[in-house]
Amino acid sequence: FSRLPQLALTLIGSFLMVLSVMSAFGCVDSIVNTASRLANKSAHALPQAAVLGSMGVATVSGSGAANAITIGSATIPAMIASGIPRVHAAAIECSASLGGQLMPPVMGIAAFLMAEFLGKSYFDVVARGYAPALIYYLGVSIGVYLISVRYQTTTVGLAVAKTGVKDKINLVIYVGVIVGLIFLMGVSQAEPTRAALRVFITTGIVVSLIFIFTSLRTPASRNLRSLAAPFLRFIDNFATITFDLTLLLASLSIMTGVIVNTGVTTKIGFLLMEAAGFHIVAMVIVAFIFGALLGTGLPPAPTYILLALVIAPTMTKFGINPWVIHFFAFFVAVWGELTPPTSLVAAVTSKIAEADFMKTMYKGIQLCSVLFVLMGGVFARPELVMEPGMAQLGAMLLLMAGTVGIVFSIQAKFSEKRGRDVLIRLVLAGFALIVIFHPNTRLAVMAILPIGLFVGYWVLQHRKKQA
Repeated sequence: FSRLPQLALTLIGSFLMVLSVMSAFGCVDSIVNTASRLANKSAHALPQAAVLGSMGVATVSGSGAANAITIGSATIPAMIASGIPRVHAAAIECSASLGGQLMPPVMGIAAFLMAEFLGKSYFDVVARGYAPALIYYLGVSIGVYLISVRYQTTTVGLAVAKTGVKDKINLVIYVGVIVGLIFLMGVSQAEPTRAALRVFITTGIVVSLIFIFTSLRTPASRNLRSLAAPFLRFIDNFATITFDLTLLLASLSIMTGVIVNTGVTTKIGFLLMEAAGFHIVAMVIVAFIFGALLGTGLPPAPTYILLALVIAPTMTKFGINPWVIHFFAFFVAVWGELTPPTSLVAAVTSKIAEADFMKTMYKGIQLCSVLFVLMGGVFARPELVMEPGMAQLGAMLLLMAGTVGIVFSIQAKFSEKRGRDVLIRLVLAGFALIVIFHPNTRLAVMAILPIGLFVGYWVLQHRKKQA
């Protein structure tokens, strides 16, 4: 485990350089501004700005807390002003920001560790990570829409400037970075570290030349302090993040070494084997409980490492694909970021919204229920992460349909009569579970039809209320 700190200075560090240069030269700010302008298009677009903005920043961030600070400082006050309760506004941004851990091509630290554990290229993780990330953001987006329909009473526009040439250029650079990383890692088969460094050098040269050219055209910017500002921000951002990350991974290497050498993993693995003696579901439940307990006190990266160390050997013996095992551990680790009492993302968003911390976490867990779909779905539909291709696409579409049913059963209101409303939700959830978990694919596909009927019924009821 002595190689873990080296990752911060090699593989992860190369991607952090890309993030730092984009942040220092305003590309991330342009993403936020674009999402804010989209929020002014319609009454229910404001909460979706939190989702879209977080999704955009997530592609180059990999940090839930960074997303929450960047996007939430603009969207949360506006959502509160539009009539959405403070707790719900904080929870919306919390759930949207949490996706920063899931969204490729720059996923959370745990995704880099997964590649190291499996002895695979980081791009192999990225190629399998897009499907779960899209499922997650679909579920969050629908949940956010249903909340906005229920609570939003007024339309509040975000104060943003018109799209300027600078923002347009920054967005082109942002798209170029994403396409460049995917092309170099996926098509050219370049090593992830080398791919990230090439993208960093290219991006750094482009943004530097554009910045110097535009600054020299403005008399007020023709001074050393103004010209040096973004370069100093880059150095500060990169040095701070890399230093903290190196210390974290060094501590994790010591922790994991101690746990492995003391035999804790063997003992817990034996318990898992006993649980699996009567059903594989029991093994998954025990593994989830163990991971959830770790997540209450540890960040996602150490949670993933410890959980993977414990469950991977035993589950592999029972014939479960390593990709399935490690993505399950990854999803549990991400979910641990939201569990009490140490959720950093919930702490940030509740502070911005001046909302209750525990209530924010509770509502955030409801919006992030799609993570439970991914945790279970990765075993029921292992094609989701085993190999990119048509089989993965089919599994993704099935889980998306099931996610729609689960989210509507939690967030939608189908009737003013409580008993009838609860009954409809339970039936809808039942069909959604069939789509997600039933081994007969044909039956699972057939169960999508009633989900569509329930959603259509809700849409008709909603239109009648608006009429």
